Amino acid sequence: MNFDIIELFCIAMFFIAFFGLITSKSMIKSVVFMSLMEMAVIMFFLSIGFRSGLFAPIGVNMNPDYVADPLPQALMITAIIIGLSVTAVTLTMLMTLFRKHNTTDWEIVKKKSAE
Repeated sequence: MNFDIIELFCIAMFFIAFFGLITSKSMIKSVVFMSLMEMAVIMFFLSIGFRSGLFAPIGVNMNPDYVADPLPQALMITAIIIGLSVTAVTLTMLMTLFRKHNTTDWEIVKKKSAE
């Protein structure tokens, strides 16, 4: 496989954020790492679809060899909106848990919820 440096950076960022998500004890850090994973995936797909010298598919008599595919951009805009919504809901749940248990530590919340 032939990867560009941006694609390798996105893959590395995804796995670093995944490791941070698994090992973090703070709920706030978990939300941040989840958002970083999402951004790494979006950047990866956009870097795959990017090629220099391509034009927007707007106009008449465009040569199909030099036209960018609009589908990856449309999918990534949708992914950004979904990710923003998931982050908003997650932060709302985090605020509710913090008000109930006065902590953002996963272990303490598990202990208090089991009681």
